[in-house]
Amino acid sequence: MRYGVVMEELASDVIGELPEEARREVLELVELVRTDPRAWPDVRDLGSAEEIREAFGGRCWLQYMPHAGAIEVRDIGWAG
Repeated sequence: MRYGVVMEELASDVIGELPEEARREVLELVELVRTDPRAWPDVRDLGSAEEIREAFGGRCWLQYMPHAGAIEVRDIGWAG
């Protein structure tokens, strides 16, 4: 099953400022996460009710929250 995607404002701003190659790599990682959102590590603080996960690509990472039928991308990082 492929999940939908919601981008928070910060993630949307970051992806808009990336060069084309970086944007392509981030979007490939988003597509990978959409296929199995719970395959990536849960990094939430102890006691937190929000499920926060992080996924890593070759030069990028993203922080997201899986929801029923969608992932919410909270932040994007680029090390390129």
